[in-house]
Amino acid sequence: MPGHTNAKKNVIVLGGTGFIGFRLINYLCKDENIDLHWVKRTKSTFLHASDLPEPHMIEDFETIDLDWLSEADVIIDLVSQGRGRTAQERDINTRIRPHLRMIDGLLNHRSHAHYIYLSSGGAIYGNTALTTLNEQSPCNPQTEYGLEKMIVETSLLSAAQIALDVSILRVSNAYGSGQTIKPGFGVIPTMISALKSGSPFTVLGNGEMQRDYVNVIDVQKAIAAAVHAKGAGIVNIATGQGTSINQLIAMVEELSGLELNKVNVEADRTDPRFSCLDIARARDVLQWQPTISLHDGLSQILRDADLMAPLPCLSPR
Repeated sequence: MPGHTNAKKNVIVLGGTGFIGFRLINYLCKDENIDLHWVKRTKSTFLHASDLPEPHMIEDFETIDLDWLSEADVIIDLVSQGRGRTAQERDINTRIRPHLRMIDGLLNHRSHAHYIYLSSGGAIYGNTALTTLNEQSPCNPQTEYGLEKMIVETSLLSAAQIALDVSILRVSNAYGSGQTIKPGFGVIPTMISALKSGSPFTVLGNGEMQRDYVNVIDVQKAIAAAVHAKGAGIVNIATGQGTSINQLIAMVEELSGLELNKVNVEADRTDPRFSCLDIARARDVLQWQPTISLHDGLSQILRDADLMAPLPCLSPR
């Protein structure tokens, strides 16, 4: 890694081959104030564009070179096992171990890096009677995924008392073009796939559970803003608007002109009933706010999938 001989920030992205990560590295590499480095596991089949810097290859995040990592000015941690609600066995230790090793390693190397961690704006809060959640709202994770995020957050907040600058971005339900279907994650790509194939789309409960859907393009801009806003603390990244599954279905069906094959099943008791985040702090400390509406974001996804309803022809006058 280049030394600290110029004004550029040495930025390392961990998890750069995921849905958010590969968009982020493409976005950050255009920033002339950033010297970008990103990590790729040797077993990854991800093919990166030729105009990107070559990745730093590792066997696993648990064995990443801590000497190399400690040279960074900024570390962006997007890593997660991401097993969702379909996980058959609980294994919280495996989920948190790479993060805790890196945090401890940075402290032991006397690093003063800015550590940006992508947390969850839904799973970490869990079920609550509150309709809008801010950064001071109680955390009550009810899933393994949410517990992972909370433990790593707690470790980072402790590290911030010692040496590290810390920004924890609690991202709500990120979506966008190119998102792949992962069991237990991503209602929108699952919905689009069902729409295209005609296969059943599972609706949990009565379909009134609300989520805050934020476009991945807005998420990458929020992360970029955090890079230049040292030590922002905990910040919600969302739209501030809740949308129910029923509303989402209605919007997709209207935009596509197609009807989903809907099947209702009992909701999992661990699923948050309502998830809408207050983003006032993001506006304040990051000077960030979302720019892409759910309507426009869904329209783009449907166009990319060749599912957008044709515009009506106007009759000649």
